[in-house]
Amino acid sequence: MKITIIEALTSLKPNSQWNLIGFDYSGLEWLDKSQTKPTEDEINAKITELEVAEPTRQVRVIRDRLLAES
Repeated sequence: MKITIIEALTSLKPNSQWNLIGFDYSGLEWLDKSQTKPTEDEINAKITELEVAEPTRQVRVIRDRLLAES
């Protein structure tokens, strides 16, 4: 699964206010006055972190579903 800048921003800066025009950092308009705008490197690092963690997250989702069914 490809992690997007939107998912990275949501994880990196919860409850922040921003607009995104397009699909990359150049289209990020930071509106939040209480949090600083993350750098492109910070966002890319978060994307990588989330992509590495995704297989484990998927296993937990399946495990939780199976436990709920039993």
